[in-house]
Amino acid sequence: MGFSVKEMTYMEKHLIYLTDQEYAGPWFSFKLKGKNIGTVPVVLKNIEPTPIYQLINSRKGTKIDRITLDFDIREYLKKLIRRKEIAPIEFKDENHKIRMYIDVFLRRGQAPYMNTFFTIKNNSDFDLIDLSMFFIFDFDINGLEGFDSDSGNYDEQEDIIYQYDASNVHAGFSTLSKPTHYEIGLTREFDLGKKRLNLTNTIHNKPGEILSALQIEFKTLEPNHSFQTALTISGGYSKKELFENINEGKRDAIKYLAQVNRSVKSEQRNLQEAGFIKINLQEAKDCN
Repeated sequence: MGFSVKEMTYMEKHLIYLTDQEYAGPWFSFKLKGKNIGTVPVVLKNIEPTPIYQLINSRKGTKIDRITLDFDIREYLKKLIRRKEIAPIEFKDENHKIRMYIDVFLRRGQAPYMNTFFTIKNNSDFDLIDLSMFFIFDFDINGLEGFDSDSGNYDEQEDIIYQYDASNVHAGFSTLSKPTHYEIGLTREFDLGKKRLNLTNTIHNKPGEILSALQIEFKTLEPNHSFQTALTISGGYSKKELFENINEGKRDAIKYLAQVNRSVKSEQRNLQEAGFIKINLQEAKDCN
């Protein structure tokens, strides 16, 4: 459960196709700090099985899809205890959930880009130290015809990371929050985890099956505080066209920040849908 882009095209050319779900969306890392647990490092992929991620509600519209879900700290710690990665904990009656709001502005047929807003609210009693949000996309330029022959680059002035192939079809993304790190590397060698919590600021210099990633560091997210950013993803038949599309998307995203903020604060957006209660109690083996 979580958020991933399963397939994406630009002018009938595939940009994402048959990509592993975990390589097509946001990841998070932070150090969870509390009186009873000490400090525990956490790395969350964009999809995690229930009951670690729990769906609160979902709304699908003609132009906007909205998803609200919780990260259950207690369930995550239970998993670490079962794996004997941390010592057993006597859980107290503390608030232990972090809420995530995802707002996808599709604008089908109206714009050559997709904007997605991510809002994280720390509803727990724990501090989230050294919070980082990662956006990871394993583009497959031209689908199966060219998924393993992509090149990539990062433009530090525009804060746009992108991939392309010999056909000159481009795919890329950028965020409203300024990235702190970037990385373009072979997908099979990507290894972000508790031993490595920062991207490398390096670019693979040969065509191959590669992925692109941006990192945003936010330091500490205290209880009742929130973090928000927006992602713009697009394609183009040249670097110039791609950059124009992404920058247009980012300007458009700024216009909708107030609307997104009203939505995440609304009572309806935070109501638990009855249909998801039993589903959230089940432990999923995977998220396919």
